[in-house]
Amino acid sequence: MLETLRQRLAAREAREIDRAGYAAVLVPVIAGTREGGPELLLTRRTETVGSHQGQVAFPGGNAEPGDADPEATALREADEEVGLPPTAVEVLGRLDAFPTVTNRVAVTPIVGWVETLPELTPQDEEVARIFSIPFDSLYEPEGWRSQEVEHEGKIYPLFFFDWDGEVLWGLSAYITLALLDLTPRGAPVPLPDTRVR
Repeated sequence: MLETLRQRLAAREAREIDRAGYAAVLVPVIAGTREGGPELLLTRRTETVGSHQGQVAFPGGNAEPGDADPEATALREADEEVGLPPTAVEVLGRLDAFPTVTNRVAVTPIVGWVETLPELTPQDEEVARIFSIPFDSLYEPEGWRSQEVEHEGKIYPLFFFDWDGEVLWGLSAYITLALLDLTPRGAPVPLPDTRVR
């Protein structure tokens, strides 16, 4: 899977979108701590953090003046939020940028390969839990559910994936499906149209 991701991310030009604010998330693919192979690293945010309280999310946040690019933002945030040092991450490339639901911020997902996962430490103020989901489970179509939602006069599917008491949904679910679509097995459900109009 690593070589396929590396090649496909290098061969495509990720979509960029122009918004007033910019953020980035790290999408950490762990080489595997179980026999099932690679896993996806995620967090659950605390109930007291400033935004997206209690939601399952990738490590990430808003760009800061010292960040050279989205990769720098994503790596810095992952180090701050879960203690994943940049030296442990091989950046493979970018997925398409997404607007947030408020449409004021563009989020750039940065895919990173983590061959050896160090011991992680959640930042108490922001991260309630660090966990991972095996890719083998994410590939199962029956694990996914969706519902239609209306936003600014358009109907979109909103995806959900339940895992070990957590619910992956919203933007994080879209990012996960976009990543799965680039792997050899592909996305387990049809990808929604996420073109920015």
